[in-house]
Amino acid sequence: MLFVFMSQPDFACNPYALYAYIRDHTEHETAWIIKKTERYLPLKEQGIRCALYNTLAGNQLIAEADYVVMNSYTFMDIPKRDGQIFVNLWHGSGIKAHDYYNYDMSPNQAKRLSDFFEKVDLMCVHSLDDRFRLSAMLHYDIRRSYVTGQPRLDCVKTANGKSNLKKLFSDKLDPYEHLIFFTPSFRANMSSHSGTIFSDNIFRLSDYDDTRLNDLLEKNRAALVYKLHPIEQTAFAGRVFDLNDHCFELTDEMLFDADLRYDELLNAFDVMISDYSSIVFDFLLLNRPVVYLLPDYEEYTSERGFVFRNIDDYMPGEKAFDFNGLLRALENSFADPMRHEKERQAVLRYRFDYTEGGAAKRCFDTIMNFEPPKPYVESTDTHTELKMPSSAQHIAKLLLNRDVIDSVREIPDRFSVENIKKHPDNTYLYVTEEIPDELRRLTGISSNEIRDIAYYYDICDLSNVQIMHVQGGVDYGFFSGESASPKKPERPRIGFAGVIDNRIYFAMVQCICEVFSDHDIIFAGEIYGKYPVWLDGFENLHFIEASYEELPAIIATFDVAILPMFGRHRRMIPNEFYQFLACGKQVVASDMTILPDSPAVYPSISVSESVDHIKEALQHKEDPEYKETAMKLAKEHDWSEVVSKLQAE
Repeated sequence: MLFVFMSQPDFACNPYALYAYIRDHTEHETAWIIKKTERYLPLKEQGIRCALYNTLAGNQLIAEADYVVMNSYTFMDIPKRDGQIFVNLWHGSGIKAHDYYNYDMSPNQAKRLSDFFEKVDLMCVHSLDDRFRLSAMLHYDIRRSYVTGQPRLDCVKTANGKSNLKKLFSDKLDPYEHLIFFTPSFRANMSSHSGTIFSDNIFRLSDYDDTRLNDLLEKNRAALVYKLHPIEQTAFAGRVFDLNDHCFELTDEMLFDADLRYDELLNAFDVMISDYSSIVFDFLLLNRPVVYLLPDYEEYTSERGFVFRNIDDYMPGEKAFDFNGLLRALENSFADPMRHEKERQAVLRYRFDYTEGGAAKRCFDTIMNFEPPKPYVESTDTHTELKMPSSAQHIAKLLLNRDVIDSVREIPDRFSVENIKKHPDNTYLYVTEEIPDELRRLTGISSNEIRDIAYYYDICDLSNVQIMHVQGGVDYGFFSGESASPKKPERPRIGFAGVIDNRIYFAMVQCICEVFSDHDIIFAGEIYGKYPVWLDGFENLHFIEASYEELPAIIATFDVAILPMFGRHRRMIPNEFYQFLACGKQVVASDMTILPDSPAVYPSISVSESVDHIKEALQHKEDPEYKETAMKLAKEHDWSEVVSKLQAE
């Protein structure tokens, strides 16, 4: 298997952590798609297979991949071939609202997001809480979102942060007793902006005084390391800041050159200063103080907003809104680092399902075991063209000299009430399985119900129209023939074959699935109307799309046939009943009191009794007497016999 990774920034974040796990623990091939040209050659020189994003070579590498793993939606233009699995590991879990949360989101951006996430097969997130929130904000199918934890956080507690800092800053940080990490979030990206974007200092503080910051750092023997968000670097590009010698900048370029990720540094720091960034939650795993610097809180709240109503409950630390507040919060953090421990632990419980590592393995196992959710099944518009032949169609084949009107199909103009009245010498046969009553709803929604009830009432009193109410029939020779000889399936089968619609008593089906878990429960044929949700949810419940011509061979594989009919449909005998019998199958039905009496037929007054009847019928499945009895009853209701009775009346 080939895993191709892409991340923002390059060679980092959750994709890198999963890549490292696969590289070190499996035999799978790996490769990278890189965005920045200056990072491509160094990786290639290390022997890492890679290509540049949105190039011919990059697209070719993606085309070869079995799995493509990314961490954001900055790769919207990647092509996807059939059979590939796209995995999005995302890049954090903060408090900021984004994307579909925004009522005023650009329609073009909404369309781009929708198109992109249609290609993403699964997402791995860090908590159940995030599964809901992220799926909602990205308008993503939550069924494809899995809680694994974030692979990049596996190293937060275990990495040698101080040794890693040495790789970046040599011995510059050795004299300091305390280290502060300042990591602000972005205020603008390609789809939104919020808060104060432009500022003359990295803290966005109008009252900033570098001399006072210098004094605080010297007093506490502390250094401040700051890392701007990759997007933020554009807002601050070209400006020289007045920062004292105890402040050190960390960049993505430095991390890349040292082959490090920022999560491998976190445990070297004593205090974090941040704002709305998801990195705060990474740092909370260490149970150390966080100072929330929020100079544009009101503006940010009104422009962008948060995913939590009581946002203070999810910011467990000192809040600073100006420079004086920042200095005070830092002093408190040095003096009493456990001051907000209780609040930090509460947030961890709310926001993390895993806090002790192992996310990369869980993520990898989830990806390898991933099975896409069943695709949506569009409604089958059989209201206009029944795929299974109706009773009227069977009868019309035997009465070629009669005008047969089919109650479940659209009425042709030549059979309109006006045309029938114009031809009083013609006789018409209206065939229906339904006997409507005064409480009958206006529109039939089952395959055997009258489609145009108003038309039915209009023709009832016409002297040249004969109404024929059919209660089941069968093409006996077709269903009892040699073509029905089955290939024995691997497991016993209990089944229904025919038209699948809202006649089916789904509670009975579900109980049968549960009780007979070692049997396959088969529903074969055509779906009339909308795909029924009850067809999902049990591993032993299977839908087989089949034509009328395929039914005999499928029914022949059943050990027992079921006829689970619901509500008013219990007062009708469907064609499926005699089709089962013609194949020699015993039939266990719901409470259908009008079914003919036969040892091969088991009407059940309750679901519990239907279960008992199935057990009883299974004991006789090889008994030739039951088969002969069933077939004899079916033969009496061959369509030719139905028509003969009609002509005799």
